[in-house]
Amino acid sequence: MNILLKLGRGFGRAIDRCCDWGHLLGDIVNAALLLIVTYEVIARYIFNNPPIWAEEICCYLFIFAVFIPLGGILKGNHNIALDLVIKKVSPEKRHWLEIINAFVGLFFCLILAWYAVRYTIFQYRFNFQSSTLLAVPLWIPYMVIPAGMFLISLQYLVKIPKYISSLSDKKIGVDEHGT
Repeated sequence: MNILLKLGRGFGRAIDRCCDWGHLLGDIVNAALLLIVTYEVIARYIFNNPPIWAEEICCYLFIFAVFIPLGGILKGNHNIALDLVIKKVSPEKRHWLEIINAFVGLFFCLILAWYAVRYTIFQYRFNFQSSTLLAVPLWIPYMVIPAGMFLISLQYLVKIPKYISSLSDKKIGVDEHGT
């Protein structure tokens, strides 16, 4: 049993590291987006010579910047939360709501990943390409969506046991003190 716990902790640390890297890559891509858009605006309005590649590349980078950092965002609890109801319930109920929310989030992300994988394979099989001069194979930018969903699903798999164990820890602490 001790080996399983160590293996689980190691697995959780590896997932956390992957999610941190995804978050860092998202920051780098956002910086690249800023530079490309700045270059495009200067080239368009000052030199009257806009680059033909900038808009398409920015669309693909934006998809990357949205989906790849999702696991790191969830890990750091930097996601948007509607806590109007959550703040009005007791801490134990709040904990149960976090657990339910994590399971629903995991389920949603796995379904979205499944359909995104199927769509990416479809794009690959029929060799769809963008209709621009770059003619990018569309499976490449679409591949980012299942990758991001996979990372956030893994992060949910790390968070759910933590939520459950902290709930049982709180119950044990309550029972020990007799309250």
